[in-house]
Amino acid sequence: MSSLNVFFAGVGGQGIITGASIIARAAIAAGVDAVMSEVHGMAQRGGSVVCELRLGDVHSPMIPEGEADLIIGFEPVETVRSLIKANHHTVVITEVRPIIPVSVSLGGIAYPAVEDLLAYLRSQVAAVYAVPAAAMAEEIGLPQAANVVLLGAAMGTGLIPLELRTIRDTLSRSVPSKALEANFRALQEGFELTRKV
Repeated sequence: MSSLNVFFAGVGGQGIITGASIIARAAIAAGVDAVMSEVHGMAQRGGSVVCELRLGDVHSPMIPEGEADLIIGFEPVETVRSLIKANHHTVVITEVRPIIPVSVSLGGIAYPAVEDLLAYLRSQVAAVYAVPAAAMAEEIGLPQAANVVLLGAAMGTGLIPLELRTIRDTLSRSVPSKALEANFRALQEGFELTRKV
């Protein structure tokens, strides 16, 4: 692998930076160079958060426009906004549950239909995986693990040059022991959604 560019997008409180950090730490543990940058915006108020992760032979953490290999979107509109980083070969993984911004709640504008957002994404990139990560994490019993479901889905695509066990090892050092089994299950279930047969 020469390099892999992974762009994360969502809103504050979704565990975006944690998810990116787990991949970065796992990569370093596996001997793969990793650089990362993050932009919080109004994260504490549900504002946009993006994180850029580059693996392999790279020097800057910033992904040039049109050069993301993989986009992991934690919120459908934020995923669409991240398309500036995409090209026709990009793979997109996106959460399907919207987080309605205050401007929509107050009646100023309408939130687009998720089906329309997905259709638009599919018209722009090589592949789109629509993942009900929040619902899956709730079913597992740990709503906070939606980011780990998405991480597992990313691993299932085969694009990230790491073994799933390396991610598990990094998770075991990153989450409280009482939540570890639920996180392992979230990782595995996300992985199974996108794994190539």
